[in-house]
Amino acid sequence: MRVFTYALIWSVGGILEPVDRARVDGFLRERGVDLPDPEGHEDATVYDFFVHDTTCDWSHWDERVPEWSYQGDDLAADFPSITIPTVDSVRTMFILETSMLRQRAVLLVGGPGTAKTTSILQVLAKQDPASVLAKKISFSAATTPLIFQRTVEGSVEKRQGKTFGPPGGKRMLVFVDDISMPEINTWGDQPTLEIVRQLIEQGGLYNLQKPGEIMQIVDLLVLGCMLHPGGGKQDIPNRAK
Repeated sequence: MRVFTYALIWSVGGILEPVDRARVDGFLRERGVDLPDPEGHEDATVYDFFVHDTTCDWSHWDERVPEWSYQGDDLAADFPSITIPTVDSVRTMFILETSMLRQRAVLLVGGPGTAKTTSILQVLAKQDPASVLAKKISFSAATTPLIFQRTVEGSVEKRQGKTFGPPGGKRMLVFVDDISMPEINTWGDQPTLEIVRQLIEQGGLYNLQKPGEIMQIVDLLVLGCMLHPGGGKQDIPNRAK
């Protein structure tokens, strides 16, 4: 039951903000669901705990935060690039890597300075370059569907027939930074994100040289991040969520 509860909060309730996460926690407790005791962790909710691999008991995420100390020689020079592990970063990295193992596309949403890009770049850096390639694409208001498609096509090679994939038989992780940036058209759509959605959902792109023919692209996984919508930052269409 604990594993089911954990899966529930990070699937159905994974996109919720802290205020709504507290409401989910209260809702489940009112119905007698087996949730962790938050004693000793002020304002903690079920989202601050995980199910331990061996004991199947609830454990707080701070148990997985590694000890950290500065190992360099010039703190002032290194300060802008220093990343200190926290409960939030460790939890995000775990969920990100678990989703990647299941070949699930991941979108991180958060405010400025919440280590969205850093978390994904750290995961990319941990991959074995002998078997996994990484491609980083930064979207802007000027990014068009053609630009994105040409970038992807330039990163894959023909495997057989109409099937394409990363060179050397490797897998590829495509990281799209600022995925919400492309221009929204008159009808409220973002055509660039429709191409991204097609690649994720259908596993391919239409061949621009042969109308009607789709290029199946295998061994490719899309990761993305974006700022919270609002305050001048635009949302992505529901079709892309």
